Amino acid sequence: MGHISPEIARRLVDKQFVTGVHLEFTLSRDPFFCESCVYAKSTCKSVPKEREGVGATNFGGKVHINVWGPVPVEMKGGKHYYVTFTDDSTWLTTIYLLAKKSQVFESYKDYEAWCDTQMKAKIITLHSDQSGEYLGKEFVVHLTSKGTKQKLNVHNTLQHLSIAERRNRTIVE
Repeated sequence: MGHISPEIARRLVDKQFVTGVHLEFTLSRDPFFCESCVYAKSTCKSVPKEREGVGATNFGGKVHINVWGPVPVEMKGGKHYYVTFTDDSTWLTTIYLLAKKSQVFESYKDYEAWCDTQMKAKIITLHSDQSGEYLGKEFVVHLTSKGTKQKLNVHNTLQHLSIAERRNRTIVE
């Protein structure tokens, strides 16, 4: 019958929806405690929204970056990952296919150059999680030299990177 409450099990037996089952109940009507139920129903406390109000107003004001992969089926050209860059003001998303995660920095430089030449925009803030591909010395030095602020979300709170995570989920689905 699965894992149901004792009261429901009693009603099923009493109304003869279930036969061949004998239930033993104590006279006590104390609340029933089941450790498995408590564990199964437990949830994390909600993470408050990181930002409230309006986002970036200009293209490049804030860019969300996220890497997805490895893919279950290899993509054309031996690619196993992709990185997305999503502009906060327009939600325009650019995707770069990668063979290795170590190519994220090169993809970022390509995206940065594209923003500069095609959109006449400079990336002001780069928002990412704390993955190693964004924290490498070369990447951080490059961002600093360009005057780009690196905004990292709190470790293990993907909710704070919701725009990039939602974009990846949309792409995969």
